[in-house]
Amino acid sequence: MPDRSYPPTRRALARWLKLLALCWFSAAWLPALAADRSGLVIQAGVSQPGPAEAALTAAERALAATESAGDTAARTQALLDVADAYLALGRPGPALERVEQARALAAATGDAALAAQVVAAQGNAELLDGRSEDGRATLERALVLAEQAGRPELAARVGNDLGNLFAGQGQHAQAERLYRRALEQSRAAGDTAQTALVAANAARALRDAGREREAAPLLVLAEESASRLPPSPTRTAVLISVARQQAASKAKGARERALANLAAAAESARATGDERLLSYALGYRAELESASGRPGAALADARDAAHRAQLATAPESLYRWQWQTARLLRAQGDEEGALGAYRLAIGSLESVRRDLASASRAGSLRDQSAPLFAELVDLLVTRAERSSGAAAQADLEEVRDLLERLKSAELEEYFRDDCVSALRSKTRGIERLAPGSAAIYPVVLPDRLVLLLKLPDGLRLHGTRVKADELAREARALRAALEKRTTREYLRSARKVYDWLVRPLQDDLRSAGVTTLVFVPDGVLRTVPLAALHDGQDFLVTRYAVATSPGLSLTDARPASTAKPRLLIGGLTESVQGFPPLPSVADEVAALDALYDGTVLMDSRFDARGFRRAIDSRPYSIVHMASHGDFGRSADDTFILTHDGRITLDQLEVQLGGTAYRKQPVELLVLSACQTAAGDDRAALGLGGVAVKAGAQSALGALWSVSDRASAQLIGEFYRRLQEPSTNKAEALQAAQRRLLADDRYRHPAYWAPFLLIGNWL
Repeated sequence: MPDRSYPPTRRALARWLKLLALCWFSAAWLPALAADRSGLVIQAGVSQPGPAEAALTAAERALAATESAGDTAARTQALLDVADAYLALGRPGPALERVEQARALAAATGDAALAAQVVAAQGNAELLDGRSEDGRATLERALVLAEQAGRPELAARVGNDLGNLFAGQGQHAQAERLYRRALEQSRAAGDTAQTALVAANAARALRDAGREREAAPLLVLAEESASRLPPSPTRTAVLISVARQQAASKAKGARERALANLAAAAESARATGDERLLSYALGYRAELESASGRPGAALADARDAAHRAQLATAPESLYRWQWQTARLLRAQGDEEGALGAYRLAIGSLESVRRDLASASRAGSLRDQSAPLFAELVDLLVTRAERSSGAAAQADLEEVRDLLERLKSAELEEYFRDDCVSALRSKTRGIERLAPGSAAIYPVVLPDRLVLLLKLPDGLRLHGTRVKADELAREARALRAALEKRTTREYLRSARKVYDWLVRPLQDDLRSAGVTTLVFVPDGVLRTVPLAALHDGQDFLVTRYAVATSPGLSLTDARPASTAKPRLLIGGLTESVQGFPPLPSVADEVAALDALYDGTVLMDSRFDARGFRRAIDSRPYSIVHMASHGDFGRSADDTFILTHDGRITLDQLEVQLGGTAYRKQPVELLVLSACQTAAGDDRAALGLGGVAVKAGAQSALGALWSVSDRASAQLIGEFYRRLQEPSTNKAEALQAAQRRLLADDRYRHPAYWAPFLLIGNWL
């Protein structure tokens, strides 16, 4: 079996992060910590890379010593110890190799308890390897074997691991049953450490299920059990877990108990030399001290926590304590110090961002990192508002760079691959806009909307005093109203959002002679077709060509080729796989075929094999897919329908050549019957990044499904205008949308507004 290893520090981090998605607090390894959505920290692992490496060395020496002893049981146990050491280092491959060797030896001994240990080790290795279903089934088998062998301490450990897995998946009833049984077994075995572990996890599971009153006695049991233990990683981590739960409680005296337990946890960590756990104890104590009105003590602890995390090579926690330091410094009026700490925090986060994304639930990494970026942006904007000239421009340039980095991070998390990095390595992005163009970065902060306007001659800053929740409500109301074709109730929201998003920029846009607006939207604004904003007299699209960009650094700035375009057209008119027919696609495809030289794959010919064969046969500058498609909350939920199946974004990337392989990318990818989930900004994020993923310069897609007759008319006009040498893609879309706007049948924005031009608008 191959060793899926990393360099030493990456191996330890990989172990922490993978287990974050699988378990809270396990007895299979020494306890360590990682953050979750509630701010409570519990996870399986070792305290820091140094002791883990030393433990592996010691276990391998012990294994070598059994080679000539002839004691099969001792050699089996030594193999399991080596496997545990590899698991602590985040290396499931070699751990499973040792487990396989131990399995054969354990069978020869006939020792049922030893066999149960082997199966338990296998289950934990499978979990760490990302095979959660295999790991669950294996641990369930290990639990049965441990109970049959009369080993309550082993059964308690396995039951705790299974409870962690179920609790992490939100299956609270199953988790509670396993925890309660494991608690009985650990107490029957007189295992105080295991009792503390299980009680802490069971309390948290009940709290997460909204049953705080039932959790209280378990929390007391965890606290009392941990307090009876000598200094050890188990004692430290359980006390931190208890303190975090107490800090979240409204019970009288809970905060004081939490502070006392964090102090005891820090003392235990110092006694054992555990820098990683010490950083958590100090960092969480700093949070409580700040909330208790002791900023000086909080700052000292936050800085010490960051120092300890550096010593432990723990960037996954280091950024948290640097961030905390930045907040405290800003609250005390030290802006320069806060800026430095914020920058350090973002650097630490970016060093582990991909690993965090791979271990996080969908959207959770963004929820953790976006506020950090937003706080630094807020501080820089505040400074820029007070200054002028070169100093203000420098702050605004840093704001722009931060926003671009955040956009890239969000797309990387959505697609969970290297397509964004591949594009950045092949393009310089757009540093200077062409005359007549302006880029707008709306930054949604909790108390206001910041508008960063990029013009050919530099950056301008504007703002609107609208709170984030009010903006979100109005944007969602606008999206919902726009899809109602029989009413004009969208006007109220369309005017409000225009007043917040565009009106503050009007003078600058007018004086710069801007005719094209390129929005780099944020959050809920991704779900709204901004061309439909209304100034009280007319729609935005009547005054400006409107495009959307996932980020100017991710936009391929090459101009369109002057060669005659070649189209590959795939279309479905028939009802397949439960989706309704699209009869007007036939007219749409016929019109395109008459305009351009190309290849047409219709209905049964538009299957996965035919599409791939056509792509491989010749280069195409435009790929047009007139078929149902859906952009979901993750790339795994996103597809384009073919006659015989579905093309995923990963398949589309490979088939179109991808940013990593194709020298001349597809200039335009058109998805004329796709849609995103209403109000879901993660789904809209996928649509906004489709050009990046597919390796295309631009994409044209729709936020919601449109009448196929209206779609055919708009798409046809778009392509006709695109043939004009002086018309770019944004202008072609504007002309097509205005033509539908002038048609009484399709004047309602439900028909023309959802079409977005994404990426290169030239």
